[in-house]
Amino acid sequence: MTWERISAIDLAIGVGFGKAARGSRHEAKRGGYPAIYTSATVAGQDGIFRSTDGGATWVRINDDDHQWAFAGSAITGDPHIFGRVYLSARGVIYGDIAD
Repeated sequence: MTWERISAIDLAIGVGFGKAARGSRHEAKRGGYPAIYTSATVAGQDGIFRSTDGGATWVRINDDDHQWAFAGSAITGDPHIFGRVYLSARGVIYGDIAD
């Protein structure tokens, strides 16, 4: 296996993986390509981000009003629920996709 640097990420504090997005081209592959979650600086912006296309594009999933504290200890996605992310900071917190 090889790893490749993702140029859009300036600094990643933590990286985790979760269930692939329904209907993504990666979901159909054996086992599905996982969603990637990171506590990072992406294109100069700090936040919590998700990618559903192997790191080609990133969506910030928190906002300035919901910083979720320091998320550098651990971050991962739920293997059974797409969009759920777990963060370890002051205990364990999680976030789901808002309807």
